Amino acid sequence: MDEHLQVGTLNILMNAAEALRKNGFETEVFADGASAVAYILKLIGLGKTVGIGGTMSVVELGLAERLVAARNEIVTHQPGMGPEERRRVFRQAQAADFYIASPQAVTRDGKMIFVDGFGNRVSAISYGPGRVILLAGRNKLVRDIDEGLWRMRNIAALANNIRLKKNNPCVKAGLCVDCSSPERICNVVTMLWKKPRGTEYSVVLVNEELGY
Repeated sequence: MDEHLQVGTLNILMNAAEALRKNGFETEVFADGASAVAYILKLIGLGKTVGIGGTMSVVELGLAERLVAARNEIVTHQPGMGPEERRRVFRQAQAADFYIASPQAVTRDGKMIFVDGFGNRVSAISYGPGRVILLAGRNKLVRDIDEGLWRMRNIAALANNIRLKKNNPCVKAGLCVDCSSPERICNVVTMLWKKPRGTEYSVVLVNEELGY
């Protein structure tokens, strides 16, 4: 990205961070993913249990591997798990010392939007873990909730349907058609408007494009 645009997006992220803080969320802004990873590793430390929701941002940063190298236990579901095993892992992740996820959109006035298929991720980001870490690149920033919901449905959900090889109508249509497919992955939407009273948060904003 052009250096002038880089400065501009960093300033926008800083303003969004201030709005998030006013809404009760501890928030830090980082110029790049490497700095964000170093911060998260220091925050979590050694020997913790870390639940991870489905998030390409974590994958792109290689964060899970770095956490394992620091002797942390990663709790996350894997392809091919049966229903009972998946349910067990979902519950373990919700009770972890830390839980890491990524919103599909962050509004400039400090709200965050999440979409989920099973509901495990939006459940964990609302209540349960010792601390929730929410990681978002600059591509997740939107003007308001309306734009955030549009982004969630037509960018994030579409890309994840393709990644997960789901045979859902949006893959062919190129946009959300609010389907009733049995493979639909966007069944639950959660918005964090203000900090829930029973959960501690660390929001990490990164001046790079991360995930969907």
